[in-house]
Amino acid sequence: MATPTNRDPASEMESAGLFDEKAWQSDPVSDFVLVREVQPPRRIEMARERMLMCRLYLGLIRSMSDDYGAEFAAHSDSATFRTIGIYVFLRTVMCSPVRASTIAQVLKLPRVTVLRRLQEMVKHGYVERVGNAYRVTDKVNIPDLSRKLERRVDMIIETARALSELDRRQA
Repeated sequence: MATPTNRDPASEMESAGLFDEKAWQSDPVSDFVLVREVQPPRRIEMARERMLMCRLYLGLIRSMSDDYGAEFAAHSDSATFRTIGIYVFLRTVMCSPVRASTIAQVLKLPRVTVLRRLQEMVKHGYVERVGNAYRVTDKVNIPDLSRKLERRVDMIIETARALSELDRRQA
C-alpha cells in the first residue's frame, strides 16, 4: 500500500474506472478520492454516492475561488458569501436584479447577514446596487472563462458517470 506522501489519488481512481483526469485537473492530488477497495462506514447510507457528490461540491467551490483569485478568496470565507453571490449572479443573468429581502427569503438567511455580505461584494466590485436591488458587475467576466466552465462541466459529467456506474453495480 502506498504511503500518503507518494500516493497518487488520480491514478488510483483512474485505474478503478472512477476518475477522469481532465475533469479534475485543478487538483490532481486531492484528498477527496473514491477507491473501490475503501469501505466507507456502514452507518452512513449511500456513502459512496455522497462521497462523489461531496467531491463535486468541493471541486466546484474550489474552482470558483481559483477563478476569482486571492482577492475573492480572502473575502469569501463563508458559504453564505458564495451562495449569495451565486444567487445574485443567477438573477442578473435572468435580467432580474434582486432585493436583499428577496435573497434572504429565498436562501433562508437573516436579512442583516445578506446585507452585510452584499456590502462586502459591493466594496470589492463584484456586485452593484441598482435602486433597491443588486446585480453582478462585469468583474465576473474572468479570463479564460470558456475553458474554466468546460472544466466544471467535465467535473459534473464525470461525477454523473461515476454515480451511474455505482448504481449499475448495486442493481
